[in-house]
Amino acid sequence: MDKPALRIPLEDIPPEGLKLEFEEGPELLADCFPLKRALVARVFLKKQGIDVKAKGRVRTTVELTCDRCLERFELEIDEEFEVEFRPLASLPLREETQLSREDLEVIFYDGEAIPVDELVREQVILAVPYKKLCREECRGLCPRCGKNLNQGPCGCEIRKESPFAVLRTLLQKSGG
Repeated sequence: MDKPALRIPLEDIPPEGLKLEFEEGPELLADCFPLKRALVARVFLKKQGIDVKAKGRVRTTVELTCDRCLERFELEIDEEFEVEFRPLASLPLREETQLSREDLEVIFYDGEAIPVDELVREQVILAVPYKKLCREECRGLCPRCGKNLNQGPCGCEIRKESPFAVLRTLLQKSGG
């Protein structure tokens, strides 16, 4: 049976704020990447009019695949965050909206509850780098034989040839 989503009703947030500390299992990010350690989150929610400020920290370890050598590796995540929840009804109805830096730290919610589980999930996803490398100096795979070059040279002869070499060949054939 699926675990119920962690959504905090607005009326459950007292004027002095609400402090939450919880652990999430691998199901929270199952569609993205495996968790190697439970996700631990601390979140403080405070109402400011119709908006809710959320501040906190997420910690976990995820398992990723290196983009260069295709080996599996673990990445520790320890991220602090500060965002503002605004009701979806307060979103301006315009064709085009230019986002400011402040707007990027706003999450719109629908209904009468703050989706804390979605906030925590988003923070972990944002902490994973776009280019996932097992280490900065990863040498990747040989383009000819596919050997992992981090384990040593492969013996293939790598020719550095200009991408325009084909054009030179064509010009020589046409007599130009």
